[in-house]
Amino acid sequence: MIRDLVEEHLQGVRATRILDVGPGYADFSRVAARVTGAREITFLDCDQDVLAWQIAETQRAGLKAVALPIALDTEALSGVQGSYDLIHCQEVLEHLPNAPEVLSQVASLLRPGGRMIITVPTKRSERWLKTINPAYMRNEPHGHVNKFDEQALRDLIRGAGRETLTLIPTQPHYFLAHTWLFGTRMKIDGSTGRILTGGVRGFVLSAITSWSRKFFLATNPRWWGRLFPRNYFVVASKPTP
Repeated sequence: MIRDLVEEHLQGVRATRILDVGPGYADFSRVAARVTGAREITFLDCDQDVLAWQIAETQRAGLKAVALPIALDTEALSGVQGSYDLIHCQEVLEHLPNAPEVLSQVASLLRPGGRMIITVPTKRSERWLKTINPAYMRNEPHGHVNKFDEQALRDLIRGAGRETLTLIPTQPHYFLAHTWLFGTRMKIDGSTGRILTGGVRGFVLSAITSWSRKFFLATNPRWWGRLFPRNYFVVASKPTP
């Protein structure tokens, strides 16, 4: 559903350069490039495997790809030059103890009139997963250290000098799927989101994800997103003086 929201909320937005911060193995910035007409995507991450995969996939899509192999800390980010029309910072801020400082530095790379797309898990869903699995994110080297409700997320974005244009609770299919994922103690790479458990549990996870997504999209995805909110989807911009 995040992909659908990216397409919906970037309609009419034009971009040339996109920055994808902590992209993992997602294709959201390539979706954004297709919608906005951007021809260049820069990927910022400390994981060389992620960067190599993103570069290969982006070049396969006929786009220019740039890799910035740096850590998400203020010292490393201070060396990033230039400005971007669109910045993705998706499923990143929950991992960072220095999230306000990092977001401020990333936001400073956004050109006037540009857009930022931010996604994070909801505080409600994080509490639920911790309830059904007390070991959720415990001793996870790249786990979640921040929990966001709507007000905390708006405050974080405001503190970075940006204005929240859109904030939508979404991903109800992942609320259900992650209930199975963590409730049955499947293994996952906390830094990239890759599922490491297969077999019957992996098959059931795929079925829950696929069929519940189809059901929610066919009924009322915004209503279901409020009922089972796994993530917040945010579009932010620089406020008009």
